[in-house]
Amino acid sequence: MVLMFWWLALILLVLAAAAVFFFRRPKQTESSLAVAHSGRMTSLPSFRRAMRRRLVTTVALLGVVVLTGLSALAGVARPAWVETVNPERKMRDVMLCLDVSGSMLGYDADLLESYQELVDRFDGERIGLTVFNATAVSAFPLTDDYDMVQNYLAEAEEGFRTWGAEGTDYSWSTSPPNIGGSSLIGDGLVSCVDNFDRQDEDRSRSIIFATDNMLAGQPLFELNEAADIAVDAKVRVYSLSPPSVLTTTQTKELRSVSDRTGGEQFDMGSASTIDRIVEEIQSQEAANTPGRSYTIVHDMPMVPLGIAVFGLAGVFVLAWRTKS
Repeated sequence: MVLMFWWLALILLVLAAAAVFFFRRPKQTESSLAVAHSGRMTSLPSFRRAMRRRLVTTVALLGVVVLTGLSALAGVARPAWVETVNPERKMRDVMLCLDVSGSMLGYDADLLESYQELVDRFDGERIGLTVFNATAVSAFPLTDDYDMVQNYLAEAEEGFRTWGAEGTDYSWSTSPPNIGGSSLIGDGLVSCVDNFDRQDEDRSRSIIFATDNMLAGQPLFELNEAADIAVDAKVRVYSLSPPSVLTTTQTKELRSVSDRTGGEQFDMGSASTIDRIVEEIQSQEAANTPGRSYTIVHDMPMVPLGIAVFGLAGVFVLAWRTKS
């Protein structure tokens, strides 16, 4: 418990003490009227009872005034409970890797919608997005700012649904005219592996690799070579394929790559795909890492201010009794 504005309460206390000192009730002067034989009156039992009642009422009034004043000062000083939160997060990194070549344009919007569902299920993992065609582009680096992630994914989804009329269009930035070919699958996977940071930390690293594996050009890395790089980097690859290629050679190659890296191949049309991917990733052992600390201030002025209100009512009642 701390007083946030203790200095303000101290200033008010000094001012109140000064006011009591300068405006205290003046002493009786010598011109007061003397009363003869007052001892007889003061010795009466009824008079003594009345004086005792007046003394008790006056003492009670002074006590309530002091309690009310102190409670009011405590409320003004803003009593608060300060809590420092040190959250822990799992050391898991997930790179969303999306093929935006021509053969995937009909699926990319739905895949991005699936990515948003995935992010909703994660808790503490860092998320990044890399898109690729003839070349790869990092849409956003690994981050645990889920609001930002969802905004980027929603903008990208809108871009693919409107064919670039709205949102973010990645089809042009990943197909520069000076680079021949398209849908360079192996190069895209290598770029996604390279976008993992904090290589000195023992983190769980996974790639959700959405592609139809329809190669249309001469890549720098074949898909099997890219898989070797992922294995060396201890990155699991979870491939996500459109349902139209589930029985093709390309899908079998994707399944082989996923198996080699410790991941799994999924069908994007399956209702259970999202749950299975999240379960697979979160089942990986990962150490806790301290998150960003933040401080919460819980204001608690109601108790002293409530006492001050009831005390003020008591002051009026006791003052009336004292006067009467």
